[in-house]
Amino acid sequence: MKYSKETKIAEKLLTDMSYDEFQTLIDGYIERTSQQTGEMPASTFFELLFEKLVARTQQTIEITGRIINNQLVLSLPEQKPSSVQVLDNQIVVGNQRIIVKLESA
Repeated sequence: MKYSKETKIAEKLLTDMSYDEFQTLIDGYIERTSQQTGEMPASTFFELLFEKLVARTQQTIEITGRIINNQLVLSLPEQKPSSVQVLDNQIVVGNQRIIVKLESA
């Protein structure tokens, strides 16, 4: 009998799995169940959804990021006023604040 990476992972208890092993297990499950019912994989669905949202946008704002003293510093182009505000690693759009965090490779 052949054992795939997912099968070996599935034999472990959930509490004994690393995050990556758990993610592999879940991704495999989603892929298998979506193929059985002819459904679209979740990753494809979210990619298409994002493309639809981008197509509806009316304005694109480019933000520049630099690493200064191991911290992310974002800035907007100075030519146009915008409803988007940026300070260090934070972006404010309307009533939402986005905080961008860096992870080491």
